[in-house]
Amino acid sequence: MLSSMNGQYSLLMGALMMLGPLTACATERIPADLVWRNGRIRTMNDAQPWAESVAVRNGAIVFVGANDGAASYVGASTRVLDLQGRVVLPGLHDVHQHTLEAHLPIIRCRLDPNVNDAEDYIRTVSKCSVSKGTSWVLGSGHRISTLLAASRTPRAILDAAIPDRPVAILEETSHSTWVNSRALQVLGIDAHTPDPPGGIVLRAADGTPNGVLVDAAGEWPWDRALARSPELDEINYRALLDGMAHDNEYGITSACDARVYWGRGHLDAYRRAEERGEMTVRMVLGLWAYPLKADDAQLAALSQMRRDDGGMVRQTQIKIYADGLTQNTTAALLEPYRSKTLGAPRGLNYFDGPRLARYVRELQAAGFDMHIHAIGDRGVRQALDAIEAARSLPGGTGARHRLTHVELVHPQDLPRFRALGVFADVQLSEENDPAHLHELEPFVGADRINERAWRVRDLHDSGAIVTLSSDYDVWDLNPFAGMQHALTRGAQALPNLDAALRAYTVNAARLMRSETRTGSLEVGKRADMIVIDRDIYAIPADQIARTRVLRTMVDGREVYVR
Repeated sequence: MLSSMNGQYSLLMGALMMLGPLTACATERIPADLVWRNGRIRTMNDAQPWAESVAVRNGAIVFVGANDGAASYVGASTRVLDLQGRVVLPGLHDVHQHTLEAHLPIIRCRLDPNVNDAEDYIRTVSKCSVSKGTSWVLGSGHRISTLLAASRTPRAILDAAIPDRPVAILEETSHSTWVNSRALQVLGIDAHTPDPPGGIVLRAADGTPNGVLVDAAGEWPWDRALARSPELDEINYRALLDGMAHDNEYGITSACDARVYWGRGHLDAYRRAEERGEMTVRMVLGLWAYPLKADDAQLAALSQMRRDDGGMVRQTQIKIYADGLTQNTTAALLEPYRSKTLGAPRGLNYFDGPRLARYVRELQAAGFDMHIHAIGDRGVRQALDAIEAARSLPGGTGARHRLTHVELVHPQDLPRFRALGVFADVQLSEENDPAHLHELEPFVGADRINERAWRVRDLHDSGAIVTLSSDYDVWDLNPFAGMQHALTRGAQALPNLDAALRAYTVNAARLMRSETRTGSLEVGKRADMIVIDRDIYAIPADQIARTRVLRTMVDGREVYVR
């Protein structure tokens, strides 16, 4: 009896062992939908750094390897693309951009930031018309320093251009807004209006508003001008589609929208595009923490907004400002500014330390990762302190919080990024190249610039997970320009191209909690990949920005062909 059972067991196991290889072999021979072959494929997978071919089925990668191995995936209906030696990269991730906001066609009044006399703006502004979807004239482009150097108040200059309609013009950095008397009247801002948290109402000698609303105070006109309406909802939706098309042109297949104004209907634009199958970029939305909203109500509302069903749109991050901007003397510093400041000697906080700590604590418990704008060394420290205080609390252990900008970092805070698991997200461009850092010296001094400014390499070497992003449309969207700037910063340059590319792929995918789906080209991951026009591993670093994308694929679907 026992012998008979053993014999049957042996036959069964033998049959199963035969069936396994046959099943695997049969699966391997199922034709792919698409095969890219004869390429130079940089996978960003350390176990298989380079390959010649990749095969895709149902939007997923089913093969990465040599040309010969890909041949078995080619069937009668398989589309085969001969790459002719072109370089293929994983789809690039831009973890800080303003996808929707940057493409709104509402800015009808474009100013040249290089104008030296604010009076010269009168002719331009007087020709500007009311923006779509609102009764306001909206513009952008000036520098706050130009306004403050004028002999007349900025309000008087703008009144000379347009006296009878409300006007709001965003400064080129987006950290202040220029308004006329009519706008101040509509908003109810007068000599008795107190400065809001994180904002400053600049005033004339007699105490009346001079027409410049700094940082959080600049939210007032835009929230009023862009209040929801059916027309603006349609404009938001179209802007999102334009933004994603622009991303795809630059090889960007995943992104974080870094300031989603849920009070202005931005979430509905994303929902509409997703429902219609029009998403061509995997998006993680940074829900804006309004500095002027009451905390109890806002925290309750935000806590209910988290959404992550694994789709193309995920609502899993909170965008919050710790401080302002160094050039406006509103970035939060540990030591006072060396120049005259617009407000307090050490800058300001949109969310001060205790308030920031509360938002981190309660929103990480709701499942969110924090995306904290921190530019000054005090702002960076306050953000790290808030994260450290919440680390042992619900949601803290697995949180993937990040600080963005990190323009000034005190040496004592460098190792805290790694210790706390905080991502360091940096934007590198022509404007913050080492050759331009002297422009910050009047504000903070050469000693602090040399010790603390733009410490990209130091962050990398300290073990922090570094990501590179654009902050578009403040800086250039082109990720290859970002890579070039990361590699040409002298002592603060990243060590090699792989480090820069990881910041746009593997590291960024981890920040977005997408590392099982994107960031590298591996079997089982989604087919997000791009073809570029030159081998960035074979050209000088100062030429990488010239790279152009030839094809962009998202989820196995080509969304851009040059």
